[in-house]
Amino acid sequence: MTSQQIEQQIQPKAISSLEPLTPEQVQKTIDMLDEWMTDESGYDEETWPALKAALDKERDIVSAERLFNE
Repeated sequence: MTSQQIEQQIQPKAISSLEPLTPEQVQKTIDMLDEWMTDESGYDEETWPALKAALDKERDIVSAERLFNE
């Protein structure tokens, strides 16, 4: 195996570029965000403390700075 072949194997694969959203996709995204903003079920308030703790715990494991310093 040549050094060039080895180099090709260890180089990360190129990330494909993102395609721009169509107007329909943009509108669907806006509609979804509007729906989330008007949601009054209480689900986010109920689940946020557990999600926040899990995110900070994972960051502690990899010695990364915490996301939420409150």
